[in-house]
Amino acid sequence: MEKNFILETVVKEMRTGVVVLDVAGSVRYANPFFVKSFPVKDGVVGRNLSEFIKNTDLKKAVEDLVRSGVGGGGDGGGRGGGGDGGETTDIEINEGGRFFNVRVVPLREGEEFGLLLFLKDITEEKRVEAIKRDFVANVSHELRTPLASIKGYSETLLDGGIEKSRQSEFLRVIDRHATRMSRIIDDLLILSKLESHTMPIITTPVDIKELLASTRKGFEKQARDKGIRLTSGIPYGLPGVSGDRDRLEQVVANLLDNAIKYTPSGGEVHISATAEGSTVRVDVKDTGIGIPEEDMPRIFERFYRVDKARSRELGGTGLGLAIVKHIVHGHNGRLHVESTPGVGSTFSIMIPSVDKDRR
Repeated sequence: MEKNFILETVVKEMRTGVVVLDVAGSVRYANPFFVKSFPVKDGVVGRNLSEFIKNTDLKKAVEDLVRSGVGGGGDGGGRGGGGDGGETTDIEINEGGRFFNVRVVPLREGEEFGLLLFLKDITEEKRVEAIKRDFVANVSHELRTPLASIKGYSETLLDGGIEKSRQSEFLRVIDRHATRMSRIIDDLLILSKLESHTMPIITTPVDIKELLASTRKGFEKQARDKGIRLTSGIPYGLPGVSGDRDRLEQVVANLLDNAIKYTPSGGEVHISATAEGSTVRVDVKDTGIGIPEEDMPRIFERFYRVDKARSRELGGTGLGLAIVKHIVHGHNGRLHVESTPGVGSTFSIMIPSVDKDRR
């Protein structure tokens, strides 16, 4: 098997963009990954790189290397040798919301000079880095507020400047904030286990009708205290589902808790279930404040809140929907949300069903 054939096949199959430029900056060759990353009508070969990559840093790096290679005669004394054409250059570019690490390597063969570019797509790496930064910042922020309150109220009590009649009030504030911190930490641990797959999801036939009825019953007092009607519509003969009962109960509880929290007094929260093909669909519908369209893509992110101040006031940790997403996906299920600001929201989960004979 010929060496050139092997090399050509390797370049074609690379998950890195490879492109060769001449001294005018025109494309002489581009592998399939590059063409797919920067689609241009009629192809990229023969066209100037600046026509489809607008990044000024890359343009300057190409111009500098061409000037150096053509004018310097190609001493090959650069950092990477770069095909004996001079120094290689590594830069990071942002092109149309996608991030690339670009390595520019000078090429010289006799009197002919050009550039070889390797473009590695690091968009996903950047996204993960941003999530990690946001996560650390959010955890710090979420814990700082209750910690500051606990510290302030406890120091006041320790100073002895509060009469006994008000001490119980201060202790209740400390207890409330300590409870909030405990809930955040518990949810973080659950989410961490779900994301790292160290919390096993043990699937068995689950009577979803019984699960929904018992979970709904546990929220009757919360709804009644807020003046909200909590209703249900679960048909007779509903098939069971294949899943982990405790985790599925956690999903339904999180959805009901959110629905009640964000529905004003006098509103209604309705939970229903239907069989749809090989799945059971559970809907939690409310007449609450709703979710703006621009926030919909992010509502299942950790700590993301549509109304941050109101959510904290209601005691939310900002992790409930992230937990719901991971549990549902862990059951090979699906999530769907419909919402209209000022009208309400419907959260739907679809979980694989089991035949009645298997229950």
